[in-house]
Amino acid sequence: MATIKNFDLQAIRARYLASKHNKNARTGSVERRAPAIGGIVGFSLDKGKIQSQETFAELREPRGIAQHGNTLAISSENLVYLMNSEGLRSLDDKWFSYIHTVDFSKDGSRLLVSSSGFDVILEYDVSTLERSAEWWAWENGFDQGIDPETGDKITLSRSPIEGKDRVRVIADPSIDSLPTAMRAAFINSVEYDRTDEKHYIATFFHEGAVFSIDTHTGEAEPLISGMKNPHGGMLDSHGAMATSTRTGEVILMKRDEEISYSFCDLPHKPPTLGNEEWLQNSKRLPDGSILTIDSNRTSWVIF
Repeated sequence: MATIKNFDLQAIRARYLASKHNKNARTGSVERRAPAIGGIVGFSLDKGKIQSQETFAELREPRGIAQHGNTLAISSENLVYLMNSEGLRSLDDKWFSYIHTVDFSKDGSRLLVSSSGFDVILEYDVSTLERSAEWWAWENGFDQGIDPETGDKITLSRSPIEGKDRVRVIADPSIDSLPTAMRAAFINSVEYDRTDEKHYIATFFHEGAVFSIDTHTGEAEPLISGMKNPHGGMLDSHGAMATSTRTGEVILMKRDEEISYSFCDLPHKPPTLGNEEWLQNSKRLPDGSILTIDSNRTSWVIF
């Protein structure tokens, strides 16, 4: 089963190629766009080929999916759905915007959500759906966005800042918004540190890095850096892993040793994309192998 953000792949590729001409050199939309329609799709595979598929639901830009026991969490653009044998519940928060990931704690009692549109990580009690923790990039040293029209830096904040010019205040998330290229960190994934759940492992798209966030102090320490538009950072007993999306690499880091797996020479990429790479995400499978989504070749690769 997979989440498909947008059934119109060509529209996604067109926006991506257009963003290469942004004045600030940042990848992503420069204007707030209307959410697209995607869905939750089930597949059956045989010898690397899709044999059948079924669309279970159509949603506004679903991205995140996580399972714990018989409970499934799925995110749409600004809602999270929780499903199990007892029924369907929805989780809403005024600070939800372009949710990218959801992740259960080891015991299934808590749920982490990356609200990428506002650079915030939010945690919820699964039984009550009450917010139990939050971490704001803007209030922890990552508050410098970019004006996509001029390329100038702007400070992002939830309230006015005295003595500072060029401040973009997001006071009412129902009417204020940030396009991708204007965000500061653009946290496109967060999950619990599998070795210590007192830390979150978050991927900062614009920073090109994966950070370990101490939930007590709020401090963010880089685990892997120097990537280009990364996704899917994680840390478990095997070490840290992330996908360097635009360089077409999966990066593994353990005890200061970095290993890179490059997809750049693989066949079946459309000629119109030239040298461009886009690995959307990677996950470690139970047997220790890695599954990577290669968007430009519309394929899953297991290695």
